[in-house]
Amino acid sequence: MESQQEKASRESRLLKQKVDALEKENMALKKSLYELSTRFNLMAPKISPFSLDSLEGFDAPFTSVSDAVKPAAEDQDVFAGVSREAHKDGKQFYLKHELKGHAGAVYAVQFSPCGKLLASGSFDKTVRIWDAVATQKEIHCLKNHSLNISDLSWSRDSTELLSGGYDQTCKVWDVESGKLEASYATEGFVQCVMFNPQDRNIFFSGTSRNTLCMIDRRQPDAGLIFRNEAMVNTLYVYRDGTSVLSGDAAGYLKTWDVRTGKCISSYLNEPTKKPISHVTVCYSDRDEEPRYMTVNSYDNVMRVYDRGFSPPHSEQRLIHALKGYKNKNWPIKSSFYQLREVKQGLKRGGSQDEIYSKGELPTNSTDNISQEKDRSGESTMLLATGSADPFVYVYSVGGTEGTGELVQRLEGHTDRVYAVNFHPVEPILCSCSADFTLKIWYSNGKKKKA
Repeated sequence: MESQQEKASRESRLLKQKVDALEKENMALKKSLYELSTRFNLMAPKISPFSLDSLEGFDAPFTSVSDAVKPAAEDQDVFAGVSREAHKDGKQFYLKHELKGHAGAVYAVQFSPCGKLLASGSFDKTVRIWDAVATQKEIHCLKNHSLNISDLSWSRDSTELLSGGYDQTCKVWDVESGKLEASYATEGFVQCVMFNPQDRNIFFSGTSRNTLCMIDRRQPDAGLIFRNEAMVNTLYVYRDGTSVLSGDAAGYLKTWDVRTGKCISSYLNEPTKKPISHVTVCYSDRDEEPRYMTVNSYDNVMRVYDRGFSPPHSEQRLIHALKGYKNKNWPIKSSFYQLREVKQGLKRGGSQDEIYSKGELPTNSTDNISQEKDRSGESTMLLATGSADPFVYVYSVGGTEGTGELVQRLEGHTDRVYAVNFHPVEPILCSCSADFTLKIWYSNGKKKKA
């Protein structure tokens, strides 16, 4: 008879072979993803064309930019009145600065809560911090990730920056020194990250292995893991830090209770269950939870929800389904801005361009603004989104159904626009693209005529 030792030895060898095979498979998947992204990242600037067809099938031929960006027949009405000619003299946003330095597609961009800094994450494996106000120069180039950066999050006091990457790590950086403070391993590629607004020692990450993870930096080994049924593509941490909203590859929006680790609500974004690429809420400098939320989906529709006065306890309802931009198969991100009108405080200090060229932010800016109202009396918001074509789309949305409209299409990038982010106080928008650049757009203060 076969001895117990020989049997154990044989089982050990078989187990080791299975482990080796799984490791090889894992490495092959990583390499495949990396090479696929590299190929598409390098083809666009060399061939100088862009094709929406290539988004449907990776072997489709490239066509010209002019052909690629023509709206489909069903979207013709969306573009009525928003052509380049319509905004030639009265455009709301214009290109002010272009930031260069990344050697790969730029996936993520975020203004700091203080408004003076800008962070970007790229396929070149670096995170860069820029002076967003005075010089638009690079302050730090943070190198420690071994694969591309997928998402960024600032601490509430703007002193720390959190990054997530496809190297299956989350990293915390000291903003002043540019040094790495800590690195945390995750299960799968990191798709999204965010600090707890109430405690920067706690942050959350969503991964490709269907997990939503909470890490307390004071007890990193006691992380709380939420198991989901699909890949977690985006997340949002509620203001009080007790709940987390996730958007996943199965098209569901789920709210998780941090205290119990359980899902307390689940909502299907749209019937065909297309993946959700991003969730954003309307920024507010107040302590209460923002009321409006936007969801980017792979069905090329951006949906705006009214979450009521006490989310997540109040019921949400869909108020806008915005079309025109392209989101299919790409991790496109959007950003809200509460439409404001600068009053005497800014006029006394000079024009907006003059103030920012001096590196100054308007003091007490929240006291010198008034919110515009739509006909229903609700505040009007601007909603910008990246797109799988080379444009940024800006919509005007109100708090009532049917008041959303496309007001401007920003031209300047030469490849996919992955993400956009509004300045926390002023009408300044930053976009990042697969063309390796970031662009900063300023508002000229002119309103669209009724």
